[in-house]
Amino acid sequence: MLIRVPVQFRLAREDDLPALEWMGLFTRQRAIIAEAFEAQQDGRGAMLLAIANDFPIGQVWIDFDRETPRFWAVRVFPPLQGVGLGTRLIEEAEACAAARGHEAVELGVEWDNRGAQRFYRRLGYAPVGAEREEVDYTHDDYPMTMVVDQEILRKELEP
Repeated sequence: MLIRVPVQFRLAREDDLPALEWMGLFTRQRAIIAEAFEAQQDGRGAMLLAIANDFPIGQVWIDFDRETPRFWAVRVFPPLQGVGLGTRLIEEAEACAAARGHEAVELGVEWDNRGAQRFYRRLGYAPVGAEREEVDYTHDDYPMTMVVDQEILRKELEP
């Protein structure tokens, strides 16, 4: 049986932030979520959400504070992966970047995430380099560092 649920794409609102922790999956990243929302508030970023029944079932954050915008935190709620939501999120994020006058976008994919690498290549992204990113944050008053070794992929946008 196929169940259809309407999905709305929009920017995050402050009252969305607790739900972006996805019932504990990303609670440790609460400070990162707050920082991304702050970047959206001052125009350096965007937190694009896919909303169904008032719950964020997908998200992609855009860092506009660089020469080529970078997509990150590209996520689809685990039970809903593989139904085309990720493709729609990326298309919406690309449209958001194009609307701001950007001609290309980039994203990072961890080296061991072969499925995501295939997915992005299928959408027209090509490798342009590699990067190690270290993100410092605090969780429960403990300083933490998240290290991400990733391949950087780029796509030229349609005018």
